[in-house]
Amino acid sequence: MTAADASDLCLTCGLCCDGTLFGDVELQAGDDRARLRALGLPVIRSRSGRRPSRWLQPCPALGAGCRCAIYRERPLHCREFDCALLQSVKAGALEIADARRTIRQTRRRVETVKRLLRELGDTQEHDSLAKRFRRTRRRFENQELAEAPDREERLDQLAALTMAVHELQFALRLAFYPDPGDGPGQYCP
Repeated sequence: MTAADASDLCLTCGLCCDGTLFGDVELQAGDDRARLRALGLPVIRSRSGRRPSRWLQPCPALGAGCRCAIYRERPLHCREFDCALLQSVKAGALEIADARRTIRQTRRRVETVKRLLRELGDTQEHDSLAKRFRRTRRRFENQELAEAPDREERLDQLAALTMAVHELQFALRLAFYPDPGDGPGQYCP
């Protein structure tokens, strides 16, 4: 597999940047926080000091065609991360055509989750899918939607959303998340 093949595969995916795989990305030692802010990443410092600085996903640098607007100056975590799918292709264990098929299937699952979230009133596309799902589920738990006149229909939609999120998470775990013991590719589910 050539570098161009790897780049092309990433440009058809973008799941590591669009809020699907990660809710946030932590800065690493050596990342220039001030420079990253100047490039448009809204870097957040931990209030407690227990977590490193980070920025929330979806990444504001992700542009059309899954292109990174700050690619040459992207943070270390982004430079070092290869999802398990890309690792498999690079190792020759998976054909690029099969990887593309997995990406297409996963993107369809993502679109299903997004559609169901919108139907349930969550249109805040600037938040990660996990955050949007938790927020929607909480709205039901707080009775906001459970007491709506169309309660049964809403509960069916929540059930469909819960199943779609579960199926997406299962697919992500199987194909995209690297083994947490592999080092720099560690993730924050």
